[in-house]
Amino acid sequence: MTKLKIEKYKDVDAKIFTDRDKGISARKELNLDQLEDEKTHGKITILLPQDTWGINPSFFGGMFEASIKKMRDQFRQNYTFKYADNSELNESLKKNLDNDFDYVMRGLS
Repeated sequence: MTKLKIEKYKDVDAKIFTDRDKGISARKELNLDQLEDEKTHGKITILLPQDTWGINPSFFGGMFEASIKKMRDQFRQNYTFKYADNSELNESLKKNLDNDFDYVMRGLS
C-alpha cells in the first residue's frame, strides 16, 4: 500500500484544499498515473492533515478526475483517505469526499 501526504497542496494555515490547478499539480508531482498503473503498489491511501475541514470539488477533481474516469466506482476500493496519523476521518469530512466523488461522476456522465 502506498501512503501519500498531501498537506503541501493547500495554502498555509488553510483548513480546506482548494484550486483545481493545485489538484492537477498534486496529481502530477505524486505520480498518481504511474502509481495506479503499477500493480505492485496496490491501494493508495491519501493522508490529510488533522485540521482539514474539507476538500473543494475543484481540487478533488483536479487530483482525481483521471483516476475516476479510469476506475469509476472501483476508485473507492483503490483509494482510501485518512488523517496523517492514520486515524479515520470524521463523518463530516467523509461526507465531503463522497460529495466530491459524486460531483466528478456527474461531470463524466
